[in-house]
Amino acid sequence: MISPNWMIGIGIFLVYWLAVAILKSRKKLERYNITSYGPILLIRTERGLNFLERVAKNKVFWRRLADSGVPAVFAGMAFMFILIVITDFVLFTNPPPPSELTNPKNALLIPGLNDWIPLEWGIIGLLVTLVVHEFSHGILCRVEGVRVKSMGVILALVPIGGFAEPDEEELMDREKTKRIQRIRIFSAGVISNFIVALFAFALFFYLIGFLSPTVTVLGVYQDSPAFGVIEEMSIVKEINGIKVVYPQDVDRAIKSDKLRITVEKNGETKTIELENLAGPRIVGLIEGYPAKEVGMKEGMIIYSVNGIRTYSISSFFKVMKETKPDEIVDVVVLYNDEFQHFKLKLGKHPAANTGFMGVSVEDQISGMRIAYSSLILDWLRSIPSQLSSPRGWLTMISMPINFRGFGEESSAFFIPENFWKDKGETLFYILNLLYWVGWINFYVGLFNCLPAIPLDGGRVLHETLSSILTRRFGERGEEMSLAAGRLLAFIVFSSLLLSILIPNLQGLTGG
Repeated sequence: MISPNWMIGIGIFLVYWLAVAILKSRKKLERYNITSYGPILLIRTERGLNFLERVAKNKVFWRRLADSGVPAVFAGMAFMFILIVITDFVLFTNPPPPSELTNPKNALLIPGLNDWIPLEWGIIGLLVTLVVHEFSHGILCRVEGVRVKSMGVILALVPIGGFAEPDEEELMDREKTKRIQRIRIFSAGVISNFIVALFAFALFFYLIGFLSPTVTVLGVYQDSPAFGVIEEMSIVKEINGIKVVYPQDVDRAIKSDKLRITVEKNGETKTIELENLAGPRIVGLIEGYPAKEVGMKEGMIIYSVNGIRTYSISSFFKVMKETKPDEIVDVVVLYNDEFQHFKLKLGKHPAANTGFMGVSVEDQISGMRIAYSSLILDWLRSIPSQLSSPRGWLTMISMPINFRGFGEESSAFFIPENFWKDKGETLFYILNLLYWVGWINFYVGLFNCLPAIPLDGGRVLHETLSSILTRRFGERGEEMSLAAGRLLAFIVFSSLLLSILIPNLQGLTGG
């Protein structure tokens, strides 16, 4: 069911598109130097060219910056092409099922359409990214003496980017513009995106150091000891006199029959005593594994395994880590205020040589669904130290899948400290701005590194290959470079298309 707001938005956009089509048919757009591509308008102006000229004045600085950044373009190119090859191998040997990851709309960097990119922050991040990218090309054009015909705005009802339009004839004139100059110009957008991403993420990772984690009540189950007593989005401050911030604090505090819990919400603090019914709550059962086969259900609380009390997910995992595949275990669960006993012959864990019940669980304490923001903070803070390996760069690419920024209720999960103690809203706003500007610049920069014309990486690679091959083979070298470019473009774009089609066609055919 499409929401009314989406219906209104779609209606407004269709009216706008119709107006663009009518104006184009009546030649009104050409009169004002506007070009349309469907609903997208390129509004050109010569205003700002003098500003571009002034910015490009320090030619030595811009050339050195471009020259030092070109290796980063080639590194990004190699990384992305290897990633494409690995993806192809996985697609043809073990195609993944349809999921959020393979949903066509999530392959597009469109805020609001993509499930992982929020509309507001996505638009801001994309706008900054496109302006930085295009104007960097324009600056390097002027540095290298290539005329910029116009500057302008890309409009699709709302501004979605900016551009600097070079004189293509001058740019591609082999006598006027040398290869190294073209390589600098083509690399400029990617290099600038990487620089913006570097500064944005450096500030982001610095500022999250001012956040302290909390133990937060995500919700309360009905007919549980906490129902009607503790509100959702309360912060758990203490359990049995022990201050709790991390999962290990909670594990240490809940090993008793009764729990004395201190919670805080909206500045008000209260202490409640509850019966201790802590334990991992089953929220999912996996087909083909023993838990489902013996009749265990979602909503059951795993009370003990082989007589060992499992107060939390971590204590449950600790017990399971000591088991082996095919081992028979006794499991006691709490369900509808009654204890039930199960005997299970464990399966093999998909990622380890240990026993596996086949359950997905979440932490709960006497009916309170618990979230530990320390887990996401620790993960975020660990990312810079991972960037010395390819795995770290994969983590960066996929960041929004695991973390979509700070939401409206961030104050229930993170407590600003020191200078930011009374400026929480401002801090979360700045963090979101830095996060999305940084990530979208990083992603767009990497994507443009792909060795496929018309992307910047493809044009840089063509100029480089052409330079090498023409020295050895003369004019044939240029033809060989073009042929290699066409082949790489086919591989890249067909791979991107197949990464969407194969999982989803598999889902449609039931394969």
